[in-house]
Amino acid sequence: MTFTESMGRIQQIQSTLASFQTPATARAASVAATAQGSASGTGTGAGATAFADTLAATLGAGATGATGATGATGAAAALGGATSGSTGVSGSDIAAAAKKYVGVPYVWGGTDPRKGMDCSGFVQRVFGDVGIDLPRVVSQQMKHGTPVASMAQAKAGDLLISHGGKHISIYLGDGKAIDAPMPGKTIQVRDAWEMRSNLYAIRRIVPEGGASAAAAVSAAGATAAAGPATAKLDASQRRYAQIIVDEVRAKGLPAQAAVNAISTALQESSLRMYWNPKVPGSRELAPDVSARGTDGYSVGLFQQQVHGNHFSWGTVAEAMDARASTRMFLDRLTKVPGWQSMSVAAADQAVQRSAFPHAYAKWEHTARQIVSELGRGASW
Repeated sequence: MTFTESMGRIQQIQSTLASFQTPATARAASVAATAQGSASGTGTGAGATAFADTLAATLGAGATGATGATGATGAAAALGGATSGSTGVSGSDIAAAAKKYVGVPYVWGGTDPRKGMDCSGFVQRVFGDVGIDLPRVVSQQMKHGTPVASMAQAKAGDLLISHGGKHISIYLGDGKAIDAPMPGKTIQVRDAWEMRSNLYAIRRIVPEGGASAAAAVSAAGATAAAGPATAKLDASQRRYAQIIVDEVRAKGLPAQAAVNAISTALQESSLRMYWNPKVPGSRELAPDVSARGTDGYSVGLFQQQVHGNHFSWGTVAEAMDARASTRMFLDRLTKVPGWQSMSVAAADQAVQRSAFPHAYAKWEHTARQIVSELGRGASW
């Protein structure tokens, strides 16, 4: 079998596996990985209490019946005001994010840079690092963005699809590209041989001149601010909130589950993807390294503990992934007897088992607004 045929067969298998994934499968895997869970810390960033009080007051959340913990350090950016939102993402940003992974080995089906990645897993990781969601496999990635006519018009950050749509790389400009090439090789910057042969298509995910992370994603994955609550979120926070809403809908759960998840994420991380120096591998998975926490072994949007088999929500990769961590939260929430009839704070606490059980209440109003705005037109 030739290299081209081998790559084609690998991508066909990946596409098939992706099509078979279901919420039930993900839930079963998550439950098995998190059977021995433990409490999570509450309030990660330094100044988390001030942040919580400021945002609750700004959005009319009412009295704050509890204060957030300050057991972690790191910056949690305040929402709204003059420093809002839309951080520009350029092709050079994508190129810089890609170069961080030079030397990571190729592993078929891999998405974890600590172990290895395949070509499409690498592309998904790089774009995720700059706040842009892309699908998992080449056949889906090549449908996103806009077409570029030829290599003469290609810009840094463009996707180069080759070998009949079976391989993908990232163009760096100046005749260079980067990819996870094949088994036995590592991610490297190389000459863009696509300029000479085997080029199938070029896709531009980030428009020329840069775009906000939310605007750069294709219509299938992007949701602009739809009201006063989401307008207070920056592009990254809005993207995470939308992912939570989407995961709740995918599981067929009521909107109340999204309120629970978003209120928890607002309290725990201010809808930021926090890494923790005590959790190996978490920094490498963090889209923003300034979001640094030190509360126990907590990481991610929900500050899920990752520490050994008996004190863990799951793997570091799961806790640092917005979709996987949301599914883990929802799995535990739906196992709480009577969660739908409980107060938001009580249900959140039943999942998180925080040292500050009343802290979630201040976020209920804000979370309901966000869910209402992001879920408009949805059938719950």
